[in-house]
Amino acid sequence: MLDDLLPWLCIAPVALIVGAVFIATVYTACRRATNRNPGHWLRVRRGKGLGIPELARRLGMTVEELDVVDVTYHTRWIEKRGGGSRRLDVPGPELKRVQKRILRMLIAKLNTHSAVTGFEPGCSIVDNATPHVSQAVVINIDVRDFFTETHAGRLQAYFQRVGWNREAAVLLTRLTTHDGGLPQGAPTSPRLSNLVNYGLDARIDSFARTRRATYTRYADDITISFPRDYPKKVRGMVQAVRRQLKAHGYQMHGDKLRIRRQHQQQKVTGLVVNERVNLPRQIRRKLRAVEHHHKTNRPATLTPEQLAGWRALQQMIEKQA
Repeated sequence: MLDDLLPWLCIAPVALIVGAVFIATVYTACRRATNRNPGHWLRVRRGKGLGIPELARRLGMTVEELDVVDVTYHTRWIEKRGGGSRRLDVPGPELKRVQKRILRMLIAKLNTHSAVTGFEPGCSIVDNATPHVSQAVVINIDVRDFFTETHAGRLQAYFQRVGWNREAAVLLTRLTTHDGGLPQGAPTSPRLSNLVNYGLDARIDSFARTRRATYTRYADDITISFPRDYPKKVRGMVQAVRRQLKAHGYQMHGDKLRIRRQHQQQKVTGLVVNERVNLPRQIRRKLRAVEHHHKTNRPATLTPEQLAGWRALQQMIEKQA
């Protein structure tokens, strides 16, 4: 009898170990897939959470007022500084008031990734440029149609993740999107674009850190810099960003990809970062010439107000850099 049981007694510990490893693997995968909160993940999947009455209360409105908000936009075109034009979808007065409430009362204090500097309180283009000063390689990547390609489905999923039920998330999405994406011109769009892309920023930042690179994002401008020139790592980084953008519904603007070494002019959001943060030399020369023209009462390409704006920017750079 004992001889018959002996093989099973030998196999049992191995089976227990294999079973324990399997259970641990499944548990770890489950926690990872649900962002370490399976209960919350299940509530989101089932559409549970805070409802429209609570949404109305937090916005200082009634449910009836929320239901009848006039969701209309007016299209405008503005000239870009570098040429061409940019489309703005500006919300109507009533919708704009509601969006400002959503921004101030619901999403202003939610967490964005630390690598994001665009449209964040207390951050400027100087903060975006400073981490890339005196680097061997600076990579500039532009995201094509960043706001309009931030799709409404991702916004609804985000609103549910932060605690709203399906009906409230659908309503919030209707109040903050236009033609299936974030409208440029709405006060909520910049903040929402940062919030919904926390995962994108975290993945690119993690990939960059493992390669001793620095990552920042200012709206649709992605910048990655390396302290030393690693050609293979630089190429791999560009491909990794391209893959992550595609996974999140975006496309990299191939025509605007820039890889600059120390012997070239390295710019981040329009500022030179080769040795320190500064305006490009040609702009500084132009400003000095315009200022001289104003002092000598000669025609100038900038008005006094425009010149004052540039000077204020220059002073901010000198103060923060």
